[in-house]
Amino acid sequence: MAGERSRRGTIALTGALVAAVPVGTFGLVLLSTYVSGGLAWLLGLVVGVAWIVGAVRLVGVVGCWVAILSVALWGGALGEVIAARDAVVLNATGVTTSARITAAHDHPESKHPDSTYDLADEWGMPIPNGTVYGGLRSHAVGDRLTVRYDPRGVAAARTPDDIDLSKDLAIAGGLDAVLMAAVGGLGVAVVRNGRPRRVPFRRAGGVRDTPRDSARP
Repeated sequence: MAGERSRRGTIALTGALVAAVPVGTFGLVLLSTYVSGGLAWLLGLVVGVAWIVGAVRLVGVVGCWVAILSVALWGGALGEVIAARDAVVLNATGVTTSARITAAHDHPESKHPDSTYDLADEWGMPIPNGTVYGGLRSHAVGDRLTVRYDPRGVAAARTPDDIDLSKDLAIAGGLDAVLMAAVGGLGVAVVRNGRPRRVPFRRAGGVRDTPRDSARP
């Protein structure tokens, strides 16, 4: 009876962890469109911590490593969902204008050196969320760029060539699918075989502690 309850609990926990992946990416990003960014990120932090705790609960100590890898995948998916959200907003309510670069910030030390450019509209007013990325020193202050921006500042401004909704959605969906499949597979393995055993730790003298050793008086 207790074993059946444990099995049902594992199945329920696995389902919740799998469902939390798209909720934690697509759901939270969509929510940030309608509520303050601070509240959305706070909810995202709560969901993320709860997910990590659930993963550790599902597969024991091994869950710590699962959670670390999962957070990396989730972060990548989150970035692509934000990009997809911005593409939707820019396509729906964005304004195209010839903007002037008011400041350039070079990042030669990054893995992929680039620069960011602050933009102003034709009247000299800063464009809402109007910082765009470009090649390292590919533009200079005073240059003009054709960009599409969101008057509300919800979406980041982009050049028309950088708006690719299908690509952003495909990458985000792929990362989410990988993570959901991996967590679902772990849940099935736990239901069938039980939770992975703890890795034996070494004593100070270099001898591994085993269940037989720890049973001795």
